[in-house]
Amino acid sequence: MDLIWDKMWSVGVDKIDRQHKELFNRINLLVCSMKSAKGKEEMITTLNFLEEYVIRHFNDEEEIQKKNNYPNYEIQHKEHEIFKNNLKELRKVFETTGVSTLFVISEQQKMSYWWRKHVIELDKDIGKFLMNV
Repeated sequence: MDLIWDKMWSVGVDKIDRQHKELFNRINLLVCSMKSAKGKEEMITTLNFLEEYVIRHFNDEEEIQKKNNYPNYEIQHKEHEIFKNNLKELRKVFETTGVSTLFVISEQQKMSYWWRKHVIELDKDIGKFLMNV
């Protein structure tokens, strides 16, 4: 992704914003590890963290949504499942075939697109909704 955290990524919900910053940093770390071929162990460690952290973050985010009767919960949940499945697929490819330049570019583009689309279009809406609850 090679992006730098910016306030524009903030959704206005402290817990979600803190978790997004951590996810943002770890996704960047994973992409940088893949780009520089830093070694399988570092990439696996980062991927392990991401898989666990994503579950925790999505559960926290969805709990906030359910608690406040957020009308777009189902859309959010579906998107979260897609991202979790993408991480599983990333691991599967990484463990079976390794990391090629084309693979790194493809994953970087997918993650960057997902991040921008999900956070800017969907998660920011949660913040707006909660300000009016």
